[in-house]
Amino acid sequence: MGHAEAGCADRQQSNKNILCWKRKSSVKNENTKKAKLETNQKLSLLMLAIGDFLSVCALSIISPFFPAESARKGVSASISGLIFAVYALVVFVSSPIFGMQLPKIGAKPMFVFGAFVAGISNVMFGFIDRLNTFEIFVAASFTIRIVEALGASAHSVAAYVLVVDIFPDNIGTVRGLLETCVGLGLSAGPGIGGLLYGVGGFGLPFFVCGGIALFVAVVNVFILRKPQRNEFKPSGTMLSLIRLPPVLITCMITTLAAMSGSFLDPTLEPHMRKSFGLSPSQVGLLFLLSSATYGLCSPLWGWLSDRIKHYSWLMTTGLFGSALVLLLLGPSPLLTFLQDSVWLKAVALGGLGVSTAMTVIPTYQFMLDSAVNRGFAENLGTHGMISGLWGSVYSLGEVIGPILGGTLMDNFNFSVTATVLALLNFLLAIIALVYFKLNALNSKADKAIHGTDSEAGGSAEKCGQKDNISCVRF
Repeated sequence: MGHAEAGCADRQQSNKNILCWKRKSSVKNENTKKAKLETNQKLSLLMLAIGDFLSVCALSIISPFFPAESARKGVSASISGLIFAVYALVVFVSSPIFGMQLPKIGAKPMFVFGAFVAGISNVMFGFIDRLNTFEIFVAASFTIRIVEALGASAHSVAAYVLVVDIFPDNIGTVRGLLETCVGLGLSAGPGIGGLLYGVGGFGLPFFVCGGIALFVAVVNVFILRKPQRNEFKPSGTMLSLIRLPPVLITCMITTLAAMSGSFLDPTLEPHMRKSFGLSPSQVGLLFLLSSATYGLCSPLWGWLSDRIKHYSWLMTTGLFGSALVLLLLGPSPLLTFLQDSVWLKAVALGGLGVSTAMTVIPTYQFMLDSAVNRGFAENLGTHGMISGLWGSVYSLGEVIGPILGGTLMDNFNFSVTATVLALLNFLLAIIALVYFKLNALNSKADKAIHGTDSEAGGSAEKCGQKDNISCVRF
């Protein structure tokens, strides 16, 4: 064993809360390997971005015309809503399962297979308008949406692991760029769906989007880089991961962030129609505003999280920001001096996209850092578990949000509904802030003993740069 590897082993044994690794390239050939890696990274980033865009676009293209088409088959609004909601429910249930199975299957095979399944399901959905029997139409709609959600879940879980492996030094920045593609997919999906529906009827949006997704999946087989880290066995179970306080707090933050956007799905349109007489297309522009600001700000928060490394500060600030804009969105009965208007709604929805992105972007990396810093090995098994957990808790928020929003809307009004979500954000922000502050005090005590600090918890030892050793502090 060389001096560099021995130094890293000594450091890890003396302090397990630090990650040390030997630089992969020597000084002599560092520039050559770096250039080659950058080219491969760019190609991988392009394929991941296209995959994320198509995945979300395929999900959102049905919103402009499916409710009307299903109504012609005799499907009620409640059943139509369940067809929409079952997607997020399946992702919530299946994400942890795919995360646990990822080390056995492999990140790239799972990513490509998930894209294939989602693409084929999307194409098949384009044929259901030819089913005239009510029972068969409903059964086919649920079945295809469930299978598509399984494919999308596998694709999403594997994508997070690929990002961590391919871009270890720029995880936040890359996630921010990919979230921009998600925002673009959410924004452009309904418009693309409506346009293609007008040109070629019910099936064309699904044939086009699903066909492109299948083509990209084939291309990914040859272009997407394989993970370099292939250690399979995680250092703990999913239950032990969730029991870690910083991971549990981050799961709550991720779920509430998803709820803060998804509660609008069943509530915003009827409120704007009854209060201001807006048409569905005009309400769609308001949804577009929120998705657009989310997508545009995601790279900024990703870049900032990579630079400052204070993920807790970004998450808590995002929660406080969401609480504020949700109070404005109502507007809350607590803000008696505010007069409701379309412009106020537009400003608040734009702000909600900004604050939600700020909250969500650092969550995955903070969960990973917290797990590794509390004894989990940084390998494919751990990445798979965290990716599955993250996808599950986010989808849980997408399930709870519409249910909570619809229930509050039926019993109260939109202002009260938005205020309840604002108070939930404010309360969780206070809880998270208190926890992170207490954790910071413990880190200061560790710093006095060990010479460094840690945001994710635990102690760490400063390890210097000699012998080509790089060390990461959490």
